[in-house]
Amino acid sequence: MQVLVVDDEPLARDRLIRFLQDLDQVTGTAVAHNGFDALQKLQAQTFDVVLLDMRMPGQSGLEVAEQLKILPEPPAIIFCTAYDDYALAAFQVKAQAYLLKPIQRQMLVDALDDCRQLNRAHLLALTDQEQVPSIAVQTGREMERLPLTEVYYFRAEQKYVSLFSRRGERIVDESLNSLEQRFPDQLIRVHRNTLVYRPRVVKLTRDIKGGFWLTVESVCDPLRVSRRHAMVLRRLLEGHSRVAPDK
Repeated sequence: MQVLVVDDEPLARDRLIRFLQDLDQVTGTAVAHNGFDALQKLQAQTFDVVLLDMRMPGQSGLEVAEQLKILPEPPAIIFCTAYDDYALAAFQVKAQAYLLKPIQRQMLVDALDDCRQLNRAHLLALTDQEQVPSIAVQTGREMERLPLTEVYYFRAEQKYVSLFSRRGERIVDESLNSLEQRFPDQLIRVHRNTLVYRPRVVKLTRDIKGGFWLTVESVCDPLRVSRRHAMVLRRLLEGHSRVAPDK
């Protein structure tokens, strides 16, 4: 069981980490100092459980819990807080448990055991959302859920992956390889740094210098296609008569 501890108080974080490190069922731990930090870590790594403080600078625990719903595999949530007046709201965002500080070891063990009994299908059902392909993207300090059907293409540049859609450009905390593995039937690689949403593909053309270019629906400028990926695209498009003659 992978557990993320989210708390802005160092003493509270350390106490929880000490408890977790003594438990056989916990195979790994990580810490986040606030809600924004937690969301970044959850985009980069899958956790089974999040121990979430309620009052933190920036985003509250409730706000973080709401945004966890957009994750493809949302973790179980255990609130760990000094305030008892948020319990109803906590369970409205599908928290598995609500523990009051100072957290007692056995209380934590019991809550984690309950989480172990929830399989991934149950956790997805708790989100109360239709499970449609979607991408979690950053907009400033906020996160939003963007349906894959709105995507034009993804492009990797230096350390970042950008998503382009009718809403503009957004940063995605996920590699192209990861996206390609998650959506093998919806995305196609056209260059080492570019993935395109398949239904947006219009036609493949070749210029007088031998370069390949892909026209993508709703995108003004054609995208460069590598020679290796052009062969795959040709095979894909030949049956749809969308391979243009060389120019």
